[in-house]
Amino acid sequence: MYVKIAIYTAQALLAIDKILVPIIISQMANISVCTIYANRQSHLMNLIAGLRASTTSFNELVIVTMNDELPQLPAVPFSIKTAAINTNNNFLPLAAARNKSAELATGEKLVFLDIDCIANQDAIALFNYHLDREDALYQGSIRYLESGWQQKQWTYNSLQQQSALHKLQGKQVINRNKISHPYQLFWSLCFGIRKKTFDNLGGFDESYSGYGGEDTDFSFTARQHNLLLYKVSALAYHQFHPSYSPPLNHLEEIVNNAEVFYKKWNVLPMSKWLEQFADKGYIQLQDNRLKIIKYPSRTEIEACLKQQ
Repeated sequence: MYVKIAIYTAQALLAIDKILVPIIISQMANISVCTIYANRQSHLMNLIAGLRASTTSFNELVIVTMNDELPQLPAVPFSIKTAAINTNNNFLPLAAARNKSAELATGEKLVFLDIDCIANQDAIALFNYHLDREDALYQGSIRYLESGWQQKQWTYNSLQQQSALHKLQGKQVINRNKISHPYQLFWSLCFGIRKKTFDNLGGFDESYSGYGGEDTDFSFTARQHNLLLYKVSALAYHQFHPSYSPPLNHLEEIVNNAEVFYKKWNVLPMSKWLEQFADKGYIQLQDNRLKIIKYPSRTEIEACLKQQ
């Protein structure tokens, strides 16, 4: 694995001309926004457009690519810092990439935003409000955009109209309120944490390779350190992309990472997926021990593809 780092300023980038969102800057927050990237060019452009519309300015956007190269980036009113992590296999180094983004960040507070997410205009301001007041882990709120949502130029009104909350999101939070959130339901799609606290936790465990488990491991580590987890109203819209149910395309990664998790926490994560893999005859699941029996064919994987 090797890492390449670059820093861009707004003057060095091209003009943005597609997304119809107003820019209203009210204050400056000592925040670095961190994201990791692979094969999501249009999603990255929408993520940047959302940050460009933030009502609160921030230090920088840090982008770490994984086994991929960045496309040409648009002009923005903030600095963009980039790094690349390349591996010798097809498993994306999610944990290592998030840790690298935090390492490069200069802000005292970090907002992690998944590449599929578009931050609402007040999301950075809301994370900043909470991070200034209490040292905790803050899970943002997510609305999921439907298939075909970006058939024309988007606005925040259109994002709201074409999205819905996830059934596992729990109680909705409004304004500057916060509510306790179950550690086992922590998602790294959109969250905020102080940089010093992230470092004290040791970041994401890089024993996890590829998809699955590293999110819950991070929140369990936060719980072990008595760091409270809250859900807040800082909203991001998750851009639709095809997915698999169950995710047979990630079977080996999920099984490997589940074993890592079990050795550390004495409980199996992603139990629903593991049970589905077992029911379909791909793995043996007995007494919390896992063994891959066979790998799915491309036809079997594609049969699990969800387009909605």
